[in-house]
Amino acid sequence: MRIIDFHTHLDGRWFDAPLLDQASFMAGMDRCCIDRACVFTLMGFYEDTAPHNDALLERAAKSPGRLLPFITVDPKLGDAAVSELDRCIATGKFRGVKFHSWVQAFAPSMVKPTMIAILERAAEADLPVLFHDGKPPYSTTFQIAAAARWVPNAKVVLGHAGLADYVDVAAQMIRDVENLYGCVCGPRIGDVEHLVKVAGAHKLIFGSDFGLSDWMIIDDRLDSIRLAAITDEQRERILWRNAAELLKLPLA
Repeated sequence: MRIIDFHTHLDGRWFDAPLLDQASFMAGMDRCCIDRACVFTLMGFYEDTAPHNDALLERAAKSPGRLLPFITVDPKLGDAAVSELDRCIATGKFRGVKFHSWVQAFAPSMVKPTMIAILERAAEADLPVLFHDGKPPYSTTFQIAAAARWVPNAKVVLGHAGLADYVDVAAQMIRDVENLYGCVCGPRIGDVEHLVKVAGAHKLIFGSDFGLSDWMIIDDRLDSIRLAAITDEQRERILWRNAAELLKLPLA
């Protein structure tokens, strides 16, 4: 069965700590049978976003078709963030937008006018927007679901589908907010079963957070899908088909 990993990080470092080099990253994908991966920056959440967006694009270009780069910007910068988003969208090479509002130190409501502009731009470009979720004070599942409601034609993804403490909230919000999806990156086997039962498999996608550690995190996160008491059709939807539809990838 095909697998698309919707949540990975490809960066050279985390402050002074080196991360996986690209060869090791690709080897980890191959070992776990990952066809394609959405890749995000890490240091771009802490530093000026533009050079990190450019660096991510260069890294993705070394593995064309398999690595799908996501933009990040700092919405606290207002118009400058929207300009950087526009610059990246204009390349035609990015496949989505990623925020880690807990690390970037903003709640969507704190930057609402800018966030609405960003979500509208992403919707116009048909790019999904993934937010870290499941962690107060800036990135609770409630806060991300509220932001999704501001721009109903934007495709908003809960980056961890509630993570742990917010899984039940995530299931309800994904069910009730039409343009909200959940990336199953952290929830365990029973959580996956609950998410499928409440929200529906058609709004869930697989993610691992690979890149912050080695290939074993992919295997661990895959086990939550493989071992869950769900149908093969639901498993297929979560592991690749929903992601392919969101990313406008070939389904055949």
